[in-house]
Amino acid sequence: MRLIAYTIVLALFVAACGTSDPADGSSTSDSAAIYAISLEKLVTDENGFGGGGNPFSELLVLTSLDPGAGSGEPGEIRALTEDEMAAIEAALAPHGTVRWIDDADEWRTSDLMPVVEGSAILGVGPIAFDDQGALVPMSMWCGGLCGTWFTYRVVDSDAGWVVQGVEGPIAVS
Repeated sequence: MRLIAYTIVLALFVAACGTSDPADGSSTSDSAAIYAISLEKLVTDENGFGGGGNPFSELLVLTSLDPGAGSGEPGEIRALTEDEMAAIEAALAPHGTVRWIDDADEWRTSDLMPVVEGSAILGVGPIAFDDQGALVPMSMWCGGLCGTWFTYRVVDSDAGWVVQGVEGPIAVS
C-alpha cells in the first residue's frame, strides 16, 4: 500500500513539474527554454549588425507575448510566465542589462527610437509545436530603421532546444 501511495505522489510531482501552459499547450519548461535560447540567438548572432556579439547597451524585453512578432500578423497575447521570464533573463543577462517592459510604445520616442539610447526592444510570440520541433515568432526594435521580425525553427536535441534557423518570411526596417 505504501508503494502505491509513494508512486501516486511521485507521479503527481512529476506531472506538476512539467505542467502545460494553457495558452499554447506547451510544457512551461519547454517554452522557457525555447524563448531563452531564441532571444539569446537574436541578440548575439542575428541582430543585423554583423560580427556577432550584442551591440545594445540595454535589452528591453516585453513581459507579454508580442502579437506582432514573426509575421506581423496579430496573434495571441498573454503574460510570460515566471519560469519563462527567469530563463530569458538568465540567457540575456551575460549580454547586457535586461529591463522588463509592459508596452513597447511607451519605450519609443516620437521619432521611433527606443527611449533608452542604444537599447533594443525584444519580443516573442506564441510557440507553435509540430512534428519537427517548434516555431517561435521573434521581434526586435531598435529604431525607425532598425528592426526585424521573423520566426525561428527550434529543434529538440540531445543538448536541449537549439535554434536551427529562420523559417518563413522575414521583415526588416
